[in-house]
This record gives sequence, structure tokens and C-alpha cells, in this order.
Amino acid sequence: MVYDNELKGPAQIRKDGPFAEKLTKEQAEILAKGLTNQPPKSRKTGS
Repeated sequence: MVYDNELKGPAQIRKDGPFAEKLTKEQAEILAKGLTNQPPKSRKTGS
């Protein structure tokens, strides 16, 4: 299971998506690698 500290339970793969509670270790590692390799979302400033 992939645990989400904020939700205090199984993590959701995407907002309002399925929970990551029944992933195999290999699937969880692939998901974690994909999430950590994503570039940060750009922030728009008010200038």
C-alpha cells in the first residue's frame, strides 16, 4: 500500500481517482519514480 500522511490512509493516484492500496511493490515503485521525475508545476506570478 502507498500511504498518504495527509489523508492518513491509502494514497490516491490522482485527485478523485483510485486509491493505491492494492498495488504490488513493483507497481508502487514505478508510480513513485514517475511522480518524483515530474517537473514542478510552474507558478504564475502577479507581475
